[in-house]
Amino acid sequence: MTTVGSIMSRRIMTVSPLDSVRKAAEMMNEFRVGCLPVIDGGRLAGIITSRDVRHSHPNRLVVDAMSKDLVTVTPSCSIWDAAEMLERYGIERLVVAENGNLLGIVTKRQLYHELGKHVDSLTGLNRAGYLYYIIGKLIRNNAALAIIFIDLDGFGEIDKKHGHITGDEVLRRVGLVIKAHVEENLDYPCRYAGDEFAVVTVRPATAVEEYALKIVNAIADNDWHGGMKITASAGVISWQPAVNSNCDVQKLVNIASLASTRAKKKGVPVVTVDCTDNL
Repeated sequence: MTTVGSIMSRRIMTVSPLDSVRKAAEMMNEFRVGCLPVIDGGRLAGIITSRDVRHSHPNRLVVDAMSKDLVTVTPSCSIWDAAEMLERYGIERLVVAENGNLLGIVTKRQLYHELGKHVDSLTGLNRAGYLYYIIGKLIRNNAALAIIFIDLDGFGEIDKKHGHITGDEVLRRVGLVIKAHVEENLDYPCRYAGDEFAVVTVRPATAVEEYALKIVNAIADNDWHGGMKITASAGVISWQPAVNSNCDVQKLVNIASLASTRAKKKGVPVVTVDCTDNL
C-alpha cells in the first residue's frame, strides 16, 4: 500500500513563533511554497499559510497569525486516507508528523498525482492496491464485507482471434458494465489484473451472491462487437467481524480468486465460499 511517507517532501523550510509575518511571507516567495511549519523548541507548534499572511500585518509575529489546530498525518497514512482528509477539511496540504516531530509535507498536487498512478487508464477503475486498502480499512472499522472476484472466460482466445485492440475494448466495456452496477458507499470496484476484476461490497451477506450474479449476467448479455460471446465467472467470499476476528487481507482476496476458478471449472456463473472454513 502506498503511504504518505513515500511521496512527502522532506526538505522543509520552517519559521519560529517569534519570527515576523513579513519574514514568513518573504520565505514563501523565495522558496515558492504555500505554507511554513512553525517550530518551537524543536517541536511542531503550528503552521502559517499564504492565506494567514495575506490576512495579517507584516509586523505581527508568526505566533499571532499561525494556525494552531493542525491537521497532521503520520508517514504510514495511506494516500487514499490522506486525500480523504484533504477533502474533508478543505485544505491544500498535510503536515506529516509523528510524536510531535515534523517529518515532511504532502500537497494535494502530490497526492493526486500519485493517486492517478493507481487508476487503470483503460477502464478508469482503481487498481489492485486500492482493493487491498479498502478491505483493510473496512476490517479495521469492523464492517462486514464481501469480495466478488470476476474472471473473464477464455479471454486469451479473444486476443488471439480478434486482436489486442478488440481485447482492450472488451476489457473497457466490462469495466463500464461493472461501474453500472456500483452504488456509492456500498461497492468498491477495481481492475485487479489482466482480465480479472473485483468488487468489494458492504451489501448484506444474503444479497451478495445475487448481486454477483447480476454483474456476471450483465457481462454475458452485453451487445458485444461482431456477435462475440463474452462470459465471466465469479467467486464470492464474505467476512463478518463477529465471526472472523482475524483476517489476512491477501489470503481473503486469494480465496475469492480461487472460488472464481472453481466456478469456471464447474461451468457455473458464481461460486460462494464460506469464510470460516477457509481462513
